[in-house]
Amino acid sequence: MTVQKPENQNVSGRHAPPPAQPPHTGRQSRPLLIMFLAFFILVALVFIFQRTDTIDWEDYDTGIKLAEKQNKPVLLAFYKEFAPMSTDTRRNTYTHHDVIDYVHRNFIPILINVDEQPEISEQYNIGYYPTHYIKSPDSNEIFGPLIGYDPPAVFIKKLKDLLDKMNPPDK
Repeated sequence: MTVQKPENQNVSGRHAPPPAQPPHTGRQSRPLLIMFLAFFILVALVFIFQRTDTIDWEDYDTGIKLAEKQNKPVLLAFYKEFAPMSTDTRRNTYTHHDVIDYVHRNFIPILINVDEQPEISEQYNIGYYPTHYIKSPDSNEIFGPLIGYDPPAVFIKKLKDLLDKMNPPDK
């Protein structure tokens, strides 16, 4: 009787060497390269489409002096850092190109963080955020308030209405 040996067994009793590895072709690093490129493109798109324009705000003292010098009304914008409507206004309204253009043409804009400047917010009796007032450049007369979040078109309309109250047509 003859014993058959399996075909893959080496007759000498040694184990067969492992099969030779094919040379590195770069195919193994291709998924990593694709993931890196996709991440890079995503980051680039975020930076490209991120709104970076906003109103050029003045601090309170500088803005008041500038308004007197230019005889231009002041837009006082009171906000609280983490109040949702303040965040929405700063993110959506103040960055809209129509709002930026309108505010720069018609006002000296002053942005006031009520946590950092509580004395100014107390002076204007601010209790809700955001709150906007228009202040006359040649007196202490103020018009408003505009309270809460408004989308850009509504915000501009409300500012126009306050300017009309400030400068009524001559009869």
